[in-house]
Amino acid sequence: MGCCSATSCKTNTKTPLTSISLREYPRKTILSIKSRAQNSIKKSKLDDVEFDLTNPVFAYSKRFNLGDKTFWASACVIPGFDPKGEIPKTCQDYSSFLKDDKSALLVLFDGHGPEGEKVVERCGEIVEEFFSTRKAEFEEDPSSFLNELTKSCDDEVLGSTKFDSYYSGCTEVLVYFHGNNIHCASLGDSRAIIATTEPPEVMPAPTAAWGEDKKVLDEVRKRRNSVVNPEIKAIQLTKDQKPEDPEELMRIIKSGGRVQRTVDENGNRIGPFRVWELNVNAPGLAMSRSIGDGMGTRVGVIAKPICTEYQLKGESDYFIVVASDGVWDVLDNQDVVNFVEYYRNKCRREIEVVSNEEKVTQENACIAQLLCEEARVRWFSIVEEEDVLIDDISCVILEINESQFFIGQSDMNKRPNLEPSISHIEMHEHRTPSLDDVILRDPRRSSVVGKDEDLLKE
Repeated sequence: MGCCSATSCKTNTKTPLTSISLREYPRKTILSIKSRAQNSIKKSKLDDVEFDLTNPVFAYSKRFNLGDKTFWASACVIPGFDPKGEIPKTCQDYSSFLKDDKSALLVLFDGHGPEGEKVVERCGEIVEEFFSTRKAEFEEDPSSFLNELTKSCDDEVLGSTKFDSYYSGCTEVLVYFHGNNIHCASLGDSRAIIATTEPPEVMPAPTAAWGEDKKVLDEVRKRRNSVVNPEIKAIQLTKDQKPEDPEELMRIIKSGGRVQRTVDENGNRIGPFRVWELNVNAPGLAMSRSIGDGMGTRVGVIAKPICTEYQLKGESDYFIVVASDGVWDVLDNQDVVNFVEYYRNKCRREIEVVSNEEKVTQENACIAQLLCEEARVRWFSIVEEEDVLIDDISCVILEINESQFFIGQSDMNKRPNLEPSISHIEMHEHRTPSLDDVILRDPRRSSVVGKDEDLLKE
């Protein structure tokens, strides 16, 4: 896999974003992308592609009070796109922040499928209504509040007459902040983390790790010369729900499904493990739990969230980050904590309107947008090598306490490779879907695949 570098440019009039300062993100760039024939993994010549980056759908930062304590919340959604301009892409991410006098709710949905944007829009409406009208019913039971809210979203999506959710759905992360407790509910591979100097003895969720892209992304991480505070640790608050997880896998198999990766023309397995019907190469979901996805519900994909709890410990907890896989595919948990901790006090505050300036910098962007811009930069190394679409990128950040540390420069901390053992799930070999069996340009990246060309909209 290749990485973007200054030598990959056709001219010097545009600077690749992976070689610039962490604090500046120009709206124009050039990438040298390895072209590939449709439904083939054979590499051919390099195509120098110049393009303008998409502006955020929204980005904001605001201060609020809960009791006698002040917090900062920021959020951003950046649409994904095809750098070559060949495949139209609709933004299907949704993030939000809700509060009342006693509590706050961080919300993120990442849609997929031909009508994923309608799914997340409807889920956003349900969350806002549920938070304002029914939260009081669950004052003493936050987990039930999150479970019932998730069920309401799933019931409404599957029963909707305004759009078809058979091949469409979304992941979910809900983080409910009340008093000194944080309650989380998640579906799929979106994720929440907290930055702290006092990790708990028992972790609320296992730490996810990069898969086959680890080597190239480690190189990008080093080249970005990221900033580290060794005192602050990233604690994962939610569990990624992948089809190869043993518990998830068992449920899918018992429901009559199978879990496999796609294969290229040489028989090499590529991309994530996916959920398929036993005798049909669909739906090809890259997660084992989601809202909607009517076809997936037939083979063990469920909408019951995994709920976790974390108790705050005074001044030692600093901020929470909720993000879609557009962030987590290119930055690990510690990367995100290091980046946010270094730049959050340097970024602009009180933002309600997205800046249209030629460069995004810490002077004109909130910390949520700056993190999303950094994630997009790191996507470019994947785009150059694999010729894929850049995913939608979104996050919500809740700042709990100010930093008390001086931070210096160094390489990123290394994370252990926690790849689970998956040898036992390579079954039904004769049914392993090939790139000729499914329609998608980026089999390594899409959340869902299938025979329907509309699935490419994801």
